[in-house]
Amino acid sequence: MDSLLKWAVLNTATANEDAPHDATRPAPQKLDPAVIDAILGKPASVQMTECMEAVEHSSTPSSARIIALDDLEMLVENIDNASNVEPLGLWPRLGALYTDEDAGVRSGALWVSATALQHNQRAQGAFSKHGLLAPVLRVLESDEDAGVRAKALLCVSAFIRANAAGLAEFIALDGLALLKRVLESATEQGLAAPAQKLLFLLDAVVDEALDECTPEELRPAARLPAAIADLGFVDAAASAMLRFASDQDVAAAVFGRAAAFLASLSGTDEGRRAVCASTQLRQAVDQARASEALADPDDLQTLDDILNQ
Repeated sequence: MDSLLKWAVLNTATANEDAPHDATRPAPQKLDPAVIDAILGKPASVQMTECMEAVEHSSTPSSARIIALDDLEMLVENIDNASNVEPLGLWPRLGALYTDEDAGVRSGALWVSATALQHNQRAQGAFSKHGLLAPVLRVLESDEDAGVRAKALLCVSAFIRANAAGLAEFIALDGLALLKRVLESATEQGLAAPAQKLLFLLDAVVDEALDECTPEELRPAARLPAAIADLGFVDAAASAMLRFASDQDVAAAVFGRAAAFLASLSGTDEGRRAVCASTQLRQAVDQARASEALADPDDLQTLDDILNQ
């Protein structure tokens, strides 16, 4: 701090002040960059690069690698920093971590990616350019760690939401069929949290497809809800309702997510027909009607109204 103050005095004094001048005035001193860093902090770009280097270094302990990814995630919460992931060359390096042997590192890298992608077209374009969606989808379907799969789903959601080009890429990679398999797997295993998140994502993309206020360049194809219905998502959602009905801690939450998704899907003729034709859904609604603890009355009424049209 003393060196900073001395530098400030010597370099801001004027001829009318008491600072030395002419031949007796020392040449302006350059402030040590380390002093600037200590006072103002390193530029975000430097911090981001250093975080990645710490994660990649072979001698960095597992706990420190995870902390470095946490720090990087906080940095890319800033949209400018998120856009700089590409100029700094960090996207391929993040992608390489999706298959790291350490589950905490895999999870952290996917979390960083999801945060950078959210509502950021530049980051989404760079992510697509590097072909990173396909490895994320593989992680989503097959990673042995539930926490890693959850972060992969978050990453997929951040990439396809309000991103028509990203959604088209996702569909081309058979992403919808994969989501159905993941929903069915979560239901079979009794994993309520991923089931709810998947139903929320499905509801969101259907809403975007049907929302005429959404700019056309950001809106999914109008055919999307019908494609979702054709793939059997109505029965998959109903199966989740039935599966979690025995768990009062999560039954109403799963029912509510499924009801919102199915109500959105019913905004199209194809979707409404699929909803009304599902015998599993009628069974789930009847079961919920018989026990108030299984569903919020408003959610139950929403589905009743659709089924009784």
